[in-house]
Amino acid sequence: MLVYRYDLYDREPPVLLAGTVAAGALAMFLAGSVESHVLAFTGITGTDGMALVAAVAEEALKLGTVLTMAAAARRYFNDPMDGVIYGSMAGLGMALEESVAYLRLLDTHGPTLPPAEIVRLSGHLVMGGIGSFGVGVALLRRTAWPRALVGGLAAAVSLHFGWDSVALRAEAAGDFLPRHSLAAALIMLSGLVLYGALVSLASRWSHDLLAPTLPPGLWGWPFDRTARGRRPSATLAEDRPPKGL
Repeated sequence: MLVYRYDLYDREPPVLLAGTVAAGALAMFLAGSVESHVLAFTGITGTDGMALVAAVAEEALKLGTVLTMAAAARRYFNDPMDGVIYGSMAGLGMALEESVAYLRLLDTHGPTLPPAEIVRLSGHLVMGGIGSFGVGVALLRRTAWPRALVGGLAAAVSLHFGWDSVALRAEAAGDFLPRHSLAAALIMLSGLVLYGALVSLASRWSHDLLAPTLPPGLWGWPFDRTARGRRPSATLAEDRPPKGL
């Protein structure tokens, strides 16, 4: 819901967001097969090698999911924020599928999700938004969009690799030791800071393109109660460029 809240100036149809979540789940299912074949073909067994294969495969498929949605729903994919929004939803879908797969492997589990599953949901969502940020830049036809696309994907892969590497090392050690916890916290914090910066940047571009007469800002109700009921996407419909342009 918070990610949906970021899309201030041209809200995406919920059915498309739900479809992106479903497509992300399918992409994760495919990623598992890709990773298994790559590991079997290359003979990689080391911790860092396995983490790198997983990071590249999963982040590339997240980006591929967003590009597919952008091509299939071009009429709606017209906002600089869309790369972050759809990337986050694709990441959420991948996390849900991965969580279900892991929970099926457990012999028993309680009525609540283990803490690791909560981290998985937020981590994939954040990395998906970072990795697909460049798609929104490409919509603006800015000359730097190739660097934004490659840079965003590289950042998502790096964060994913770092997280998986720490998790695999902790698994090999038999427990999350203090050094593992510190490394994991730093990786997650770095991802959240970068994600927040990209959301802020994309929101500013979106404001300038779609609602230049409104005061810019990501903070609305309930953070700013004076903004309650103010919906830029509804009040400035007449000033918004037509869909698909």
